[in-house]
Amino acid sequence: MSASVVRAPVKYVVFRLGGAVRLALPQMAVREGLDMASVVVAPMPGAAAMFQGIANVRGNFLWVLDLARLLRQLEPDLPLPVTPHREGLVVQGGQKSVVVTIQGRDGFLPLAPRDIRPLPHLRHKHLFPGMVRWEGQPVALLDPTALFQVLRQSSVR
Repeated sequence: MSASVVRAPVKYVVFRLGGAVRLALPQMAVREGLDMASVVVAPMPGAAAMFQGIANVRGNFLWVLDLARLLRQLEPDLPLPVTPHREGLVVQGGQKSVVVTIQGRDGFLPLAPRDIRPLPHLRHKHLFPGMVRWEGQPVALLDPTALFQVLRQSSVR
């Protein structure tokens, strides 16, 4: 006789990138939220356009990633307007961390696997394991491991 395993919901941080585009990252991958007005970002000549520069966050020098710019590059059909990014999330993937600029945080969302639906029409589906509806709006789930893989591949070119 096999016992069914019930997995506890995973908590996600829901955030906006611009317009109606909402994404979510697993809370375990988000170390902290930042007010970008209080963060000094030093431009890095020669860095890929998706990077705004580097910032000293609590003694750690981290790349500052314009996630909207990266996603516009990877998914040109995604409706991402250019908007000011007032906040940031320190996202960790393995031993690496990066500051991801966002328009704003919307809250926390606990999700069970049964809540997640496939995300249609994207070229880079490995970045987005699925989507959910929250407050009547679609929210794409972003895989932090896949994000760091894309960043690694982009920096090799």
